[in-house]
Amino acid sequence: MVNVVSLEAVSKRHAEKLVLDGVTLGIADGDRIGVIGANGSGKSTLLRIVAGDLEADAGRVAVRNSVRIHHLPQDPVFPAGATPVGALLAADTPPARAAMQFEQASAAVRAEPGDVQAQAHLEARTARMDATGGWDVEQRARALLDKLGVRDVEGQLATRSGGERKRVALAAALLEPAELLILDEPTNHLDIDIVEWLQDQLTSWPRALLLVTHDRYLLDSAATRIVEIHDGGLRSHPGGYASYLETRALREEQAAASERKRASYAREELAWLRRGPKARTSKAKYRVERAHAVVDAAPRAERAQLSIDLPSRRLGGKVVNLHQAGVAFGDRQVLVGLDHKLAPDARIGVVGPNGSGKSTLLRLIAGELEPTQGSVRHGETVKVGFFRQDFPREDSFRDDVSREDRAAGPRSLAPRTRVFDAVHGVLRETELTSGARVTASELLERFLFDGAAQKAYTEELSGGERRRLELLLVLADAPNLLLLDEPTNDLDLDTLAVLEAYLDEWPGALVVASHDRYFLDRVCDDLFGIEPGGAVHHYPGGLSSALVGNGRAYRARQGEERRRLRPAPMTIADSADTARTRRTGRAKRSYAEQRELNQLERRIATLEERRQSLSGELAAAGDDYVLLAELGTEATGVEAELTAAETRWLELATIGEDT
Repeated sequence: MVNVVSLEAVSKRHAEKLVLDGVTLGIADGDRIGVIGANGSGKSTLLRIVAGDLEADAGRVAVRNSVRIHHLPQDPVFPAGATPVGALLAADTPPARAAMQFEQASAAVRAEPGDVQAQAHLEARTARMDATGGWDVEQRARALLDKLGVRDVEGQLATRSGGERKRVALAAALLEPAELLILDEPTNHLDIDIVEWLQDQLTSWPRALLLVTHDRYLLDSAATRIVEIHDGGLRSHPGGYASYLETRALREEQAAASERKRASYAREELAWLRRGPKARTSKAKYRVERAHAVVDAAPRAERAQLSIDLPSRRLGGKVVNLHQAGVAFGDRQVLVGLDHKLAPDARIGVVGPNGSGKSTLLRLIAGELEPTQGSVRHGETVKVGFFRQDFPREDSFRDDVSREDRAAGPRSLAPRTRVFDAVHGVLRETELTSGARVTASELLERFLFDGAAQKAYTEELSGGERRRLELLLVLADAPNLLLLDEPTNDLDLDTLAVLEAYLDEWPGALVVASHDRYFLDRVCDDLFGIEPGGAVHHYPGGLSSALVGNGRAYRARQGEERRRLRPAPMTIADSADTARTRRTGRAKRSYAEQRELNQLERRIATLEERRQSLSGELAAAGDDYVLLAELGTEATGVEAELTAAETRWLELATIGEDT
């Protein structure tokens, strides 16, 4: 099979660090590859080179002819003046071009309703839409943006948060088929329901996929091969993430056994060497040389491991008491009627749609934000440690805080600050839970910042390295109330595993706002769900209990509120006086349209059943890649047909509603 993309002896250096050192990788059609590695190891670099967005220093990158590659970077950039729907219709295909031109013509008519030339131009673009199938692309674009929670799809992207821009870029990557889909941390800024939807899409993805994600459920479900980047090299493992972990554990056990055997043999040889010159001269020369070689041989360097051993302060019985607490920004009620006494051993996860107020709730608990209703009282012994979300730009604000909530501003390290100085300015030495005292430099080493990394400027760090540094600064202050706002964003999987183990022994109170299902399952015992309208509902037992069995109430409550509060999605045609608008703007459905509406209802039910059935068949297919490809292709077709059917149903159902 001819590879979609092939890398041969590719090398790439960033500053003084050789990130990729002569790596070779083949990506075949149907490969679904999960890329893992420590922060700063080169995951995003590898993805950018494969996508053609970054040139390698050495080696060869070969792309098969006519291959379409869609790339979602960590920090997407859009042209000046871009809108969400415009960003999706920027693809260089006839349907997308037709839809984009229709969008521009519609805007011209809206600006000058009486312009005869603009009207004629719009009519021509309408005909072009009919001829190329542009309506389908436009409808899919609108449906994807709506699914990903992007509102005001014709407003400027420049004013949006980093999270909303990332969701627009994800929609653009998914809109049209591609031979290779490259996704760099696609779940950042997505709520749990959308992450599960994305997991279904990627698990049935029929073509090639290259994926970097911290979401372990998604990684294990979607990836059929794991590629690990370590010390500039690549190691490929067939199977999902769980299979990779099993193999890695076995490999490390074997390496440990080999080292024990080498150490035992070295002791024997050392004893022989120490028997004295007279004994050694009676032995063959090769034995002496072998003894020196074994004794001098250094054990194979082990993978560096993050070590979190920082203490917390004593916490009294009173932590934070919230009584009918609420927060409003102007006319917008973000939180309402929150009654809760935070226990000293609390383990609470906070979930909710983007924009629901998760970060606002954490700031309320932290005491950074005064309630506009009710009261919040803190215990005298409380010391808050707040691990906030990262911000890619200075004018970005957390994605689930309203625009009125700008008081917090973006969290950032001072520019042109070296890593060592950032920590040394906070503490020169500290005592670990083990009782040992360590300097700032030694503490940095425990957080995987070696001597060279400690001299680097903070702006030179990768996103994950920066997050690890910020985590160190939060924990080094010995808090006893720990607030984590999307803590898994940009942290590598090994770091997350160490953090989770640390939180298992954490003696203080913990509140986590996160979309990461594995992390919430792992560290939280209770779940707070923020509903549209600002009410906070308590789901005992954590995330899994809230999403399965009787806990389906979480999804039911969220769905009911969304249906009540969200207006029906609009299409481009709804906003312009066009021939297409006239086809759907009548006061009454015709007999044929009513019949089509009834047929669509039955068809949608059939397609939903088939989609659910295919999900089970895909899960049962195991390693049968031929069957997986066939089922994946069918699943993609079913999903596309279902989207089109639902869109057409909505068009027919709304005829006559406003008359």
